[in-house]
Amino acid sequence: MSFYEMSRAFTILKNSHPELFSHWRELNTWSAREILKRLDEGYQRFFSGLAKRPPKFRSWRKPYSFTICQSGFRFADPEEGDFGFGIYGDKVRIMRKHYRFNLSRPIFGNIKTVTVKADAVGDFYMSVRTDHIATEVTPKTGQAAGYDFGIKTMFTCSDGTQHESPHFYQTAHSDLQWGQRKFSSKQKGSNNSERGRLNTARVHRKIRRHRENHHWKLAKRLVHQYDALCFETLTFEGMKRLWGRKVSDIAPYAFHLKLRHQAKKHGKALCYIDKFEPTSRTCSHYGHAQLFMDLSVRQWHCHRCKTDHHRDVNAAINILKVGASTFGLEGVRLAIASNPRRLHPKSIPHDPHRKATDSL
Repeated sequence: MSFYEMSRAFTILKNSHPELFSHWRELNTWSAREILKRLDEGYQRFFSGLAKRPPKFRSWRKPYSFTICQSGFRFADPEEGDFGFGIYGDKVRIMRKHYRFNLSRPIFGNIKTVTVKADAVGDFYMSVRTDHIATEVTPKTGQAAGYDFGIKTMFTCSDGTQHESPHFYQTAHSDLQWGQRKFSSKQKGSNNSERGRLNTARVHRKIRRHRENHHWKLAKRLVHQYDALCFETLTFEGMKRLWGRKVSDIAPYAFHLKLRHQAKKHGKALCYIDKFEPTSRTCSHYGHAQLFMDLSVRQWHCHRCKTDHHRDVNAAINILKVGASTFGLEGVRLAIASNPRRLHPKSIPHDPHRKATDSL
């Protein structure tokens, strides 16, 4: 069934059996159509081979969201007071009900849609889509850099800088284990079991927030530092099967999504070279490639040019050179380490007691 056929069947069922589907009327009509549109997009992705499985039924306990259009919400004007319902502060009316919310950042432009989402803890969040076009201008630096991904070090730059990744899941693993053991010992369906589930969900949420906060800060710092960034195309799913939760703790794919957003926002270029390029075992000075190099080798010596290389720095330099030649990066200076054996560890200060906020 297509989206239009599902929409027509939904309307017929809602009107023909009002006693069975009375809960459908609690939702805005436009919101229901958006849910059907998501369902249709899920099937289209499955039939086209982009998704591994078709959409399935989801438990009401899992995080959910719905989107409403302009006719389903109204934000309070500060001059109108409290809507007459005793609700002060930032207020919004959604489907004839009034709510107070915490405004995390100013809203610019006309609000087109509002999406309400609930997480596993049961807290609700609201995101808005406006017609405002960001005009943030970032000065050009005239530099380009290459980055090599690693497990112990998240990224190694071609200039010798290493960007460490705080392993948030590993740090909170003991607390998570304790909470899950307590939760598993509770009687299923009891109030104590629900409290244990909420405690475990809060730990997971804290880990996710810290990781996302680190990703946003690192992505913003990179696009402000360089005009072009070169990376190697990697199969992260295969790396997960090899190294397990170490890769999941770093979440490299989620970081690249945020980096693409920041690069598009600030007008910077992202270049991804082929994953079959022998960047680690090719000398960045002479261009001679070793026949084989084990992952345990971190320092190696080129017998042609007598140069000592650090594996990750050498790979980052080769990624930069291949990206610059493949994508035609002209007018930029390549950030290459003067001493490829020397590393400069660099990390973003992290305070676990500080509230995590996204830096956009």
